[in-house]
Amino acid sequence: MDQIEFMQLIEDTLEVGPGTLAVTDRLDEIDWDSLANISFIAEVDNRFGVSVDSEQLAKSLTIADLFDMLKVAIRVQ
Repeated sequence: MDQIEFMQLIEDTLEVGPGTLAVTDRLDEIDWDSLANISFIAEVDNRFGVSVDSEQLAKSLTIADLFDMLKVAIRVQ
């Protein structure tokens, strides 16, 4: 998974157009909410077959944090 593929996942999760978001965006500024968390967890499981650590997800402040968390989860698998 590269950053472009990951950003597509985030854009799909939030149902926004391509190029709307940046990896540096703060989650609290892009309407990331509990529904986005659930959608993200389901989509990560579906696309990559990995489980998202809910504690790490709760600590994530930016899209970059989500990306780093997912990279680790994929490597650990």
